Amino acid sequence: MDIVVLAKFVPDIDRVPADAWDRERGTLIRSRLEMAFNPLDRVALGMALDVKAAQPGTRAVALSMGPPSAEAMLKEAVAYGADGAVLLTDRLLAGSDTIATAYMISRAIKQMERSGIIGPEFAVFCGMQSPDGDTAQVPAQVACLLDVPLYPYACGLDADADGIEFKCLDSVGFQRITPGDTPFVVTATRLYPDLPFYVDLASMQRANQTPITVWGRDDVELDDERIGLGGSRTRVIKIFEPEKRHQAGEALLSDSDEFAASAAGVLKELKASFTSAADDDAAAGDAGAAVEPGRSYYSGDCAALCELADGRLASVSHEIMGACARMAVVLGSRAIAIVPCEPDDAIAEELRAFGAQQAVFIEGQDQTVFRVRERADAIVAFLRERRPQMVVAPATLTGRVLAPYISARLDCGLTADCSALDIREFERRGDVSSGILFQTRPALGGNIMATIVSVYDDPASGRPQMATVRPGALPVRKAPADACEVVGFCAPGQPRDFGDRVVIERQGADDKQIDLEDYEVIVCAGMGVGDREMVEQAVEPFRAALEGFFGVPVGLGCSRAMVDAGVLSHSHQIGQTGIVVKPKIYFGLGVSGAIQHKIGMENSQTIVSINRDPSAAMHSFADYAIVGEIRQALPAIIAAMNE
Repeated sequence: MDIVVLAKFVPDIDRVPADAWDRERGTLIRSRLEMAFNPLDRVALGMALDVKAAQPGTRAVALSMGPPSAEAMLKEAVAYGADGAVLLTDRLLAGSDTIATAYMISRAIKQMERSGIIGPEFAVFCGMQSPDGDTAQVPAQVACLLDVPLYPYACGLDADADGIEFKCLDSVGFQRITPGDTPFVVTATRLYPDLPFYVDLASMQRANQTPITVWGRDDVELDDERIGLGGSRTRVIKIFEPEKRHQAGEALLSDSDEFAASAAGVLKELKASFTSAADDDAAAGDAGAAVEPGRSYYSGDCAALCELADGRLASVSHEIMGACARMAVVLGSRAIAIVPCEPDDAIAEELRAFGAQQAVFIEGQDQTVFRVRERADAIVAFLRERRPQMVVAPATLTGRVLAPYISARLDCGLTADCSALDIREFERRGDVSSGILFQTRPALGGNIMATIVSVYDDPASGRPQMATVRPGALPVRKAPADACEVVGFCAPGQPRDFGDRVVIERQGADDKQIDLEDYEVIVCAGMGVGDREMVEQAVEPFRAALEGFFGVPVGLGCSRAMVDAGVLSHSHQIGQTGIVVKPKIYFGLGVSGAIQHKIGMENSQTIVSINRDPSAAMHSFADYAIVGEIRQALPAIIAAMNE
């Protein structure tokens, strides 16, 4: 088997100059950015090299689409152990959105096969996402366009001469997957070990002597209507600075003489804000002015792709159902829910409370095993029959791979991780289109906000406008529909059997699923806390004291690093590959504040950071920052609570 490792040349999101955006085209000016090897693609390369070491005869070839300067990154991949590299570069490819990018990458992979760079039995390894767009869409779309299975979120690997087994995250545990047929696509998470920091001199010399295959647009048999800015299904129409939800104040020093009085003042403010806090509906915006009948550019239902967790609706399903219902009122259309399970009257009634006028249950879905291709194709069959004008899905572990696979099947645009959805007019080529879905999302690690639309030349093409929404980004408002019709849908035909084997590994008795979304106050332990002993001796007493102070249960979460270290289980993890929370008060204890964690808790109403590092990123976006050792600061705060 050969392995294609996708390697993206990405900007350093911690150092983005103000002039790095072309605000008219809505694209990055990458020549003004410091560029590097996508960290998660480096992890994928390490995974491929581990397979290569276990299976003699396996070759690993890096593939990148980017500027000519990306050759340096590909040389780095060869130095680490890749057998070769291919760079697809052409000015005509610039400005591509994810579906156009996935199309070009999939065509380049097929060209690698035709030219003999890889054999017909191959796999594609890549990072689950990149930090610039942070959409996680391209891997799933590549898998769809290659018509192969996708094994997302690999965090472990066992390989020998007889085969490979991946350990992959899912929403309530893990799946151990043994691939059958090739090709397939697998995505790597940060839970898998990274490459070493450096390589030896001999490896660098070998890389310098290895030629990089460079292809342009004409070498890969591309359809001009599907590449670059012109072939993209989405358009960035506005770029603006994000509104700061949290204003960092002066940091408190836990070892100062005034700390006891300062801590008491902070606690009083927290108690007052907790008891008076109302749900933050700012993200809801207004769904837009009502569209006059017959004037909307598109027609059809507004569909919410709902998600189940252990047999019940995930809370984010309420958010997206309510959003679709509000927009359906504006558009004069119908709000429907799509649920991947057998018909269930109780679930339909629950969705009716949030505006669903019809609940469509996709029958025949295995609730224990999640196969992306199988579930996506069943939903696509319904969407092709019903032809809704928009589909909104949750930006969860499941939704972030299911939605892009669906979008690639339908050849439609998809905007990831939206924080706001609105219905507006859009002017294009001198014509004004009514009833367009405006999708606003953060980009470049939250350094910028972008508003995006999907406008197709033929509104009757059946392509929906698609978006995923971050859990906790939209308000949960009940607006019951008069009735909710229950409909069962069974996709025609039988799903293809790729011969893979999936073994489910659910949470054990001592590691039950933690419903952190339900807590109004959360304490999150980061690596600054230390080991399990410190969690028991310092964090647990602090959590218990907070429960008495606020009079509500307090949840215990953790950062990814604490999961990596084996201190707490994955069910406690808050962040991009964990759970997304929106408590009234969030306490970050020894949490550095990396973007991957920030995504999981930035919608908290009030953030308190306690960290000995005065320059920790968490302090910069916390409402209250306390600089000090955990073992000293927490007892002092507990004493202030008792007083």
